[in-house]
Amino acid sequence: MSRVQGRSRRVRQARRAVGVLTTLAVLGMWEAAGRSGSVMFLEPFSVAARGAWDLVSGPGLRQDVLPSATRTVAGFFVGSSLGVAAGLLLGHFRALDPWVRPVLEFLRAVPLPAVLPVAVLAFGPNSGTRVGLIALGAVWPVLLNTMDGARTVDAGFVDAARAAHVGRWRVVSRVIWPACLPQVFAGLRIALGISLIMMVISEMVASTSGLGFFVLQAQRAYAFQDMYAGVLVLGLLGGLFTLMFTAVEYHVLAWYEGQKGIGRG
Repeated sequence: MSRVQGRSRRVRQARRAVGVLTTLAVLGMWEAAGRSGSVMFLEPFSVAARGAWDLVSGPGLRQDVLPSATRTVAGFFVGSSLGVAAGLLLGHFRALDPWVRPVLEFLRAVPLPAVLPVAVLAFGPNSGTRVGLIALGAVWPVLLNTMDGARTVDAGFVDAARAAHVGRWRVVSRVIWPACLPQVFAGLRIALGISLIMMVISEMVASTSGLGFFVLQAQRAYAFQDMYAGVLVLGLLGGLFTLMFTAVEYHVLAWYEGQKGIGRG
């Protein structure tokens, strides 16, 4: 191992150690604040952790955790797929921009929580409606990042492909798509967070299952241990999704790591 690689490894280990220590410090402050009673209705971390374990090891896993996770993943994939397809199309075929830009700007400006009651009234309080709302939240960051990435591809690459008599769609799939992948993944990372937020919001309205429903019902019943347990499970679920996404991103953008400095740390 070279000196540079050894130093990089030590830096990554130091960052991980700082992250672990920071997390432990925050959890310690949560525990102390909960036991001191200085913050009204705040349960200690240990109590919330026991409730979270009861939630994921009991019937709540099937009734609330898994439905929420499934809706989040489904909405994320639907919204991301639509965003990538539309972003590539609008980014490469710029003549379409004047026709669709006003509609896109209007739809993007509408607050997503405001769409929720309209969607529930129009389509009913079912899982399909919630997945659709999650997809609607996920589509915009992916679409805009993909569009921007497609438009900023070096024109020399496109011209070289066309000079070699490569078809238009092969130019999109073989030249533009790989070149804009870093920006696509930046949009996907934002979309993942929005998907989790929309999952919780959608389950708090006219729902009978899911973590959003579980947390809201616990708050209404003053079952604060369950409420904090649900919040803790939501955080863990988001962390798990982020770890999985990071692993996929690192694998897909391995070629980009050396060029721009993306690393495991």
